[in-house]
Amino acid sequence: MIKNKMGKINNLKIKNKLIAIILLVTAFTLVIASASIIVIERRTRLNSLHDEISIAAKLTSNNLIGPLTFGTNKEINNTLSYLREVSTIKNGCVYDDEDQLRATYTESDSYKIKPPTIIKNQSIKTEGKFIHVFEPVVFKEKRHGTLYLRASTEEMDKEIERFIYFMILLFLVLIVLSILLANKLQGIISKPVLNLVNASKKVSSEGNYSIRVRKKNNDEIGMLYDAFNEMMEQILNRDTERDRVESQLKSAQFFLSSVIESMPSLLVTIEESGKITQWNRSTTSITAIDTVDAIGKNLWELLPDFIEFRESIRMMSGEDTSLEFYKKLIKINGDPFYFNGSIFPLLDSNEPKFVIMLNNVTDLELKERQLRQSQKMETIGNLAGGLAHDFNNVLGGIIGTISLFKYKTSKNKEITRKEIEKYFNIMEDAANRASDMVQHLLSLTRKHDLSFTPTDLNEIIKNTVKICRNTFDKSIEIETTYSKERAMANADPTQIEQSLLNLCINSSHAMTIMRGDSRRYGGTLNISLKKMEVDKYFRHLHAEAEEPEYWDISVSDTGVGMDQKTVAHIFDPFFTTKSESTGTGLGLAMVYNIIKQHKGFLEVYSQEEIGTTFHIYLPILKYKVVEEEVKEKMEIPKGEGLILVVDDEEVIRQTAKSILMECGYTVLLAKNGADAVEIFKKHKNKIRAVLLDMVMPKMSGKQTYTKLAKIDKNVKVLLVSGFKQDHRVESILKLGVKSFIQKPFSLTTLANQMYRLINT
Repeated sequence: MIKNKMGKINNLKIKNKLIAIILLVTAFTLVIASASIIVIERRTRLNSLHDEISIAAKLTSNNLIGPLTFGTNKEINNTLSYLREVSTIKNGCVYDDEDQLRATYTESDSYKIKPPTIIKNQSIKTEGKFIHVFEPVVFKEKRHGTLYLRASTEEMDKEIERFIYFMILLFLVLIVLSILLANKLQGIISKPVLNLVNASKKVSSEGNYSIRVRKKNNDEIGMLYDAFNEMMEQILNRDTERDRVESQLKSAQFFLSSVIESMPSLLVTIEESGKITQWNRSTTSITAIDTVDAIGKNLWELLPDFIEFRESIRMMSGEDTSLEFYKKLIKINGDPFYFNGSIFPLLDSNEPKFVIMLNNVTDLELKERQLRQSQKMETIGNLAGGLAHDFNNVLGGIIGTISLFKYKTSKNKEITRKEIEKYFNIMEDAANRASDMVQHLLSLTRKHDLSFTPTDLNEIIKNTVKICRNTFDKSIEIETTYSKERAMANADPTQIEQSLLNLCINSSHAMTIMRGDSRRYGGTLNISLKKMEVDKYFRHLHAEAEEPEYWDISVSDTGVGMDQKTVAHIFDPFFTTKSESTGTGLGLAMVYNIIKQHKGFLEVYSQEEIGTTFHIYLPILKYKVVEEEVKEKMEIPKGEGLILVVDDEEVIRQTAKSILMECGYTVLLAKNGADAVEIFKKHKNKIRAVLLDMVMPKMSGKQTYTKLAKIDKNVKVLLVSGFKQDHRVESILKLGVKSFIQKPFSLTTLANQMYRLINT
């Protein structure tokens, strides 16, 4: 209840509050003052009446000494009659010393009273509307009687009542004056306040902060006006500055938005959950998804191929880190794209957000592949003469041995078992050497994506040196220094081998064709591998060094060398110091690019007429290698059942048939895929496995397998090809082919692979 009343009072207008306060203060003051005055006036009058009656009582008691001692009752009554002079005394009684009533006095009948009990001591007291006085009559310290007087307070009460009426009238007059004063004061106080309120409402409704109120006085209201005007000025200045900043911000946002929309890079901003908050025009052009259809959607659901970034983003949450990637293959709507890009967090945002920025380098990657392939072909061209020479040596060993064997058999000359084994060993070694050369050529010419695997650099160098020894001019002496421990790096073996081979070819040219006709060919090519620990001095000279340890592959020659001006440009594409017929200028540029992709770097030292040294630095891979030594045994597993051999080459068909029959199998032959499908239809319940060539005319191995699988989904196929296990082979294996063997194959290899296929 009290709270409700206080709430109503608080909601009153200032005018009403002022009137109420003034009235309350005036009324309270008048009531207190009037009450105080009345109380004081009554007390004063009562005290005065007491004094008057007391004096009358003393005078009368003195006049009663004689009559009370020696006189009669009549004399006593005559003495009491003098009390009529005191109008307030209404009654009186006289008692002798024995407290016997001797005389009484009454002003009128209305005031007759019964005599009170005698009180011997002098006293005066007020009870109701009467004052009672007992006065002893004493002469020479002897009490001769007692006088009792009763006085009325009626007249005094009437005077007090008149005074109260006067005070009430005065109160009403003052209340009226207070109301008039309150109205005047509220006009003085509330009117300026109302002016300020109206100005505030106008500012609020119109938003016009240029409005000012005019000050008339220097009182508190004037100070309030000054504060209001100053506040309006500050708000106006603030809004002016805000409008200026907002204009600049909008311009900056428009500029930034234009930059983002015009960027060739794909730019996507997402929340940690994957919700898309930004999607630029380049992203739309690649994905064919409009911005309005992308904003607010989940990136992982919209583009499932991006889901591989989700774990990286989760790990980056709350961290000031970023993820960078180079030539990453991402499929969008089924189409492959290569991207360079990065993912980084927006640290200043209220909620964790991440930016995925991708640069489409698909065309660049395709061109680089073409350049790499062109450079590979250049390498093959440089090696062609040596390879032809080496192949002739290999073929010479095989053809010579076969011709000798045929000659002796045609002349019926005796050939011992030892000689037969010798002839076969010569032909087998030559054939293996030729196979090894072919595999290296395939690895150089094969197109493939970078495939990083734990790689022993010692083996890379050995393979490269083997090619160099077979192809380089015999005037070049090759020296090697290998690491005593496994030199493991995370690398693409083919790319590193090609890079090393390019450096070696350049060194061979520097020691031969670049010397000129008048100078002696030849020199020393030194290839070495060692571990390099990075210290502060090395890091100072090589800003690219980020790892604590690197493998250092050095290729050093004693060729013509280069001046410093030439060294500064050797890694530029199409820059070459050779004639147009012997160089395209792509070799070292490709080497630089390959090593960079492996997070390594290159260093070169050269001096004219002294020679050149290249250093390849590759990060060391901490990798525990479990070595498995596989030795081919001549014991072959025996089997049984019908095998279908499919190959377009008669030699391969017959060789495979002979090996499988030696192992105990029965063999059917098909020269192409169509024949194979027909034969398989007739004998599908008997054929235990199919030896299928991958590359054939009319119907490829992949197409043939698809048709065979339709006939029997559980068909067991051993795929065979002269190519290494690359993406073409992988595509067939993913269809369900169980095993793969590469040409040329040996008896042991084919026997073991077929046995495992059938018995698994």
